[in-house]
Amino acid sequence: MKIKGLKIKGIEDIRESFKTRQVKYGGYAMLLTLAVIAALILVNLIAEQFSPQVDLTYSKIYSLSEQTLQVLETVKTPVRFYGLWRPGDENQDIINVVNLYLSKNRNISLEVVDPDRNPGFVVKYDKERQGISRGSLIVEGERGFKVIPPGDMYDYTTSQSGGSSVTGIAIERRITNALLYAGTGNTPVVYEITGHGETPLSAFGMQDTVERENFTLKSLNLLVAAIPTDASALILNNPQRDLAPAEAEKLLNYLDHGGRLLVMANYGIRELSGLNKVLASYGLEFMYGIVRETDMYYIAMDPSTEWPDVSDHEITKPLADKTKTPVVLIEAMALSLLDTRRRTVEISPLMTSSTGAFLRTDINESSATKMPSDISGPFILGAAVTDPAWLENNEPQARIVAIGCGYLLDLAVMGLDANRDLFMNSLTWLEDRPETISVRSKSVFILPLRMNMLQIIIFGALFIFVIPAAFFISGLVTWLKRRHL
Repeated sequence: MKIKGLKIKGIEDIRESFKTRQVKYGGYAMLLTLAVIAALILVNLIAEQFSPQVDLTYSKIYSLSEQTLQVLETVKTPVRFYGLWRPGDENQDIINVVNLYLSKNRNISLEVVDPDRNPGFVVKYDKERQGISRGSLIVEGERGFKVIPPGDMYDYTTSQSGGSSVTGIAIERRITNALLYAGTGNTPVVYEITGHGETPLSAFGMQDTVERENFTLKSLNLLVAAIPTDASALILNNPQRDLAPAEAEKLLNYLDHGGRLLVMANYGIRELSGLNKVLASYGLEFMYGIVRETDMYYIAMDPSTEWPDVSDHEITKPLADKTKTPVVLIEAMALSLLDTRRRTVEISPLMTSSTGAFLRTDINESSATKMPSDISGPFILGAAVTDPAWLENNEPQARIVAIGCGYLLDLAVMGLDANRDLFMNSLTWLEDRPETISVRSKSVFILPLRMNMLQIIIFGALFIFVIPAAFFISGLVTWLKRRHL
């Protein structure tokens, strides 16, 4: 700045100071800092709009399964969730999962209702007039509603001392099934066959489980009654006596008209002529004996208790998830595929043993090694059968699930959720409801690492020899270098 030809020294000094290297670098640093701050603010604003979340829980407790997402795509009409909670008493586990449903479909809404202040609202949904528990969730659609009690949101196991503990979180499972019911209003009827020394499903706590999955469970004695026309599926659970010829004929006629059958049997039935007659018509047969394993990778507790390989079938594919408890079979029988069967029949193995397994045909033999009378494996331990070729005009196809383990549900009572899931997956597959097969309870157990012998050798060598040797060598090299300094 000049005044009448004079320079103002202070102003010129200030102007020149802005041209120094320090000021330039400082200005660049300030601009860069402001740019970073602006970017962080922008990222936070965007993140707040999208609310990104990452489920880091072991069993993906707060993530929706693929099957649930498919069900949500079909929800085109309003569905209302009513949470019966007093203010401040909301179940955060349920709220977190419900919010996932709300974020995926705008037709779904949630309203929290205080049952103490709105008793008239609760009465409207109490069909049996037995009261609705505080903490329940009501799912209401155009064709019906479902009340999910708070106790049904979790799976429990009872210890020998009488106490109970949570084994799994079933929130998504219950809500998705309630969504399906609210959209259709239909409840298929399944019958458990009696009269052969079977243990009723209610003894395993499975009646409540089956009914929570939108089935109605009834019993049926084939000797005294015909198969009802409303039977969507039949269950034969661990019979202690074989089927009579008249019962076998009823089952064959039922299957020939598109019937559905779930069979779980073990070696306790020494003669399987009646049951095998039914299965042989569809290319299957139970082989008398107990499958024993020799591969440690397949042995759960002893050679007759195993972790089978599960196939990539609709029923068993969800059970292959490494974050879930494995299926365990005790004293399993093998299934044989018959060469003489209908050409239209399709048989898919569900579970198989190792190649080193053998079938102990002499049950009284206690030898741990394979005997000359034993049959070499591998074996099919469970199979799914369909006979679709003759169908016309969308008639139902015959379906069978045969599992060579009569103790499947006994183990489910002990907390093996995968056994329960195998049973329910089989039932829903028979009913042709694939959208609910993968929606199962999420275990809260963290299982030990399961490795075969080769993996044991590799990891053992790695941690016992390779890693210690690497540390020793690196230390030795460092010492030798410092020694000559």
